[in-house]
Amino acid sequence: MSELNGYKSGSNLEKILKSGHFAVTAELGPPKNADAEVIRKKASILKGYADAANITDNQTAIVRMSSIGAG
Repeated sequence: MSELNGYKSGSNLEKILKSGHFAVTAELGPPKNADAEVIRKKASILKGYADAANITDNQTAIVRMSSIGAG
């Protein structure tokens, strides 16, 4: 794990970028309800295709589940 400003990450994305390789990321939109399983299912589809995923906040200016709660 690496340390940046006192924080340790060790994420897959950090490892890929640190090694100098090209990383593929994907963006996931959170559900309009509080079911985090929806995000988990979407992320599982991307496994093997994307190195990391970003869960958007306030997608299309519609109230949705918080990206913190979804991740």
